[in-house]
Amino acid sequence: MHFKIAWRILVRQKLFSVINILGLAIGMAACLLIFQYISFELSYDNFHKNGANIYRIKHQNYSQGNLIENLPKTYSAVGPALKAEFPEVREMTRVSKTEGMVTARQPNGSLIVFNESSLYQADASFLRMFSFSMLNGSAAALDNSNAVVITERMAKKYFPNQDAIGRIINVQEQTSGTNITATVTGVCNVPANSHLQFDFLLSADTKTGDWVYPDYYTYILLSPQTNPKIFEAKLASFLKTKINAVSKSNSYSNTQGKTNLTNISLTLQPLRNIHLYSNLSNEISAGGNGNMIWYLGIIAVLILLIAYINYINLSTAKVIERAKEVGIRKVLGSQRLQLIRQFLFESALLNFISVAFAIFIVLLAMPWFSSLCGVQITFTLWRNAFFLLVFAGLVAACIVLSAIYPALILSNYKPVQVLKGKCINSGQSISLRKALVVLQFAATIAFIIGTLVVYRQVNYMRSENKGMDMKQTLVVVAPQNIRATDADNRNYMVKDSVFQNEILRNSHVQSVTSSSSIPGQIIGYILSYTSHAQTAGEKSLRLSTFEIGRKFIDQFKIRIIAGHNFSTDSWAKKNPAMMLNEAAVTSLGFKNPEDAIGKLVETKNARGKVFQNEVIGVIKNFHQTSLKDDFTPIIFRLSDPGSITHYELKVNSNEMPKTIAQIEQTYKGIFSESAFQYFFLDDFFDQQYKAEQHFGRVFSLFSGFAIFVASLGLFGLTLITITQRIKEIGIRKVLGASITNILVLISKDLIGLIVIANVIALPLAYWGSYKWLENYKFRIHFNAWYFIIPMITVFLIAVLTMSYQSIKAALANPVKSLKTE
Repeated sequence: MHFKIAWRILVRQKLFSVINILGLAIGMAACLLIFQYISFELSYDNFHKNGANIYRIKHQNYSQGNLIENLPKTYSAVGPALKAEFPEVREMTRVSKTEGMVTARQPNGSLIVFNESSLYQADASFLRMFSFSMLNGSAAALDNSNAVVITERMAKKYFPNQDAIGRIINVQEQTSGTNITATVTGVCNVPANSHLQFDFLLSADTKTGDWVYPDYYTYILLSPQTNPKIFEAKLASFLKTKINAVSKSNSYSNTQGKTNLTNISLTLQPLRNIHLYSNLSNEISAGGNGNMIWYLGIIAVLILLIAYINYINLSTAKVIERAKEVGIRKVLGSQRLQLIRQFLFESALLNFISVAFAIFIVLLAMPWFSSLCGVQITFTLWRNAFFLLVFAGLVAACIVLSAIYPALILSNYKPVQVLKGKCINSGQSISLRKALVVLQFAATIAFIIGTLVVYRQVNYMRSENKGMDMKQTLVVVAPQNIRATDADNRNYMVKDSVFQNEILRNSHVQSVTSSSSIPGQIIGYILSYTSHAQTAGEKSLRLSTFEIGRKFIDQFKIRIIAGHNFSTDSWAKKNPAMMLNEAAVTSLGFKNPEDAIGKLVETKNARGKVFQNEVIGVIKNFHQTSLKDDFTPIIFRLSDPGSITHYELKVNSNEMPKTIAQIEQTYKGIFSESAFQYFFLDDFFDQQYKAEQHFGRVFSLFSGFAIFVASLGLFGLTLITITQRIKEIGIRKVLGASITNILVLISKDLIGLIVIANVIALPLAYWGSYKWLENYKFRIHFNAWYFIIPMITVFLIAVLTMSYQSIKAALANPVKSLKTE
């Protein structure tokens, strides 16, 4: 019986049923999509069986009490030493990341060659410690030397239609030039929600390690009974003991020189916190942003809240149209509890239809939403019992809240009052609707302000002057598989000169240079430097080392603010020349750029050999990486053949495909055994802002949903207001009221509520935007227009939403509304 009545009412009030179902379905769908994304981000590394007890060793380096390095990597000797000395450490593994040329010979003798950037070298314990699914092979796949485990995608890429197990691949490392021949011993699957994203997992040298450079990502597995805080407190004394031991050894003194390990501290980082809460330099993979996740969570809740505010508003506003129905029911003997049950059943039916429609929208939109977010996710929330319980509880609570108020109000009136029409619009009901409208539009205004701020910040980071000219720069990856020995390097030097000269013969190539890294890439080559600045005394620290060709600075139009550029005799000097950026000048303790010119800086290479370098120039800071980070202190040196990883070509062509084809032909004619790979530098640099771009798109999308749902509610309220005041409007028209008078009459109250909503939303939106912008070192400054535009936008949306029905009512013939009087 209740269902039959509820369905009839739903069908009879078609327009309001559509508004309510559409508003609730969109609100629920938006909420489900956002929570699915949040669930995915929070699931990172949860699939590891022992994930709760796995920690990564963080490495902090201090100078004069100030933190100058905060790294996710540490010395290669730390892991084995911890396992040997602490029974709490059940297992440890070390990982290093590299890039290089991978070659696989096919049964017909042909070669498949590609440059790969996701190459890991790891201890044999890696696959036992982490729970990566092995599709072929076992967790012991790395126990033998010269073994490699590859992903299923790489198995299909290098060994199409073949069994990859037992096949041989050759890896030419990019940085060291080391040639590795390895046998495939396993094929594994790397889930998208793992911060360790590799394509090739090579068995590493099982040596104990050293205390020279912090170049290894080190993970330890603690026993379940171990308190990580107590264990972490032991690391200080452990490090002190090791420092005393290694300081006395000849190997340490030969390699470390004056490096002061007493400035080092080690801390623990939980595995499951790495993806969202690790803002460290030289991360093993791009991470997420925990703050963004919570912002999206707030958005989801607010959208759902706006949808239910609409529903509650329309339900309470429609109370008067049900008054006589309730009066007749009470006269016929209906009890208050029966009336409340009827209203609850109607609300439940409408909500269940909305939930079904919302799930349909989610399933339909999930592939598109996955692309928008930049991650491959599927709808899996239905498997999460906790989420289902919370969501069901939330819907049930909303059903009760949206139905109980009108039910209690109407069921409380006496039948005589109801049938005489004396229960029209109680002050309490009107006050509730006004409060909900204010809350709804305050949230909408905050959304628009947030969208504008996110858009402006992302646009600022992409368009702001980077301190260099990257336009029309084509980057060609330098060959790595022909430089295994010193003789190869000498041969490459000749080919390098030939290649650059041949490229310049192309009329569409303005200039060409080379380098060991490129803008937009974290510089992996880090060396120890010691300066003897008068103001700061001796300072020793590790700095990023950027090896460049002589034309690099001129080609990228980087400004020299002191000294001069590299010349042809820079390598021939007794003390090889180096250049610093402004950040490096400050880090090394020089008073100003001019003070650094002519000074000698000690450099230790990977073998511990000490060189004296003369500072010949200082360049203005430029953004080597994202504008999220501060300027990186960088040492610039002339490149040698073994360090070149990229060629940068300044091209000027309206026929880019043809120009690239010509460059490829030249490249293959000189480096015949190497794969030709290229990309445009500005596109590569902008990839750093993918997370912000995805966040901005998601934020904008759901802000649009919030505005649409709020507009639906405003449209419904306007329609109800006009219906309830139709006779008043008719009388006013008879007495000479104009269309403008009628429009003002209907809209003035709602416009006043929107003004109040602005007063509430502006300070909250300012605070939220300010907190979000704190994540960025370089950020926009607040402008009054960021707040004026949303205010005007919401005002116009409200006016346009109300105008149609208001003008329609004002143009209606008053005779039709007054003929029953």
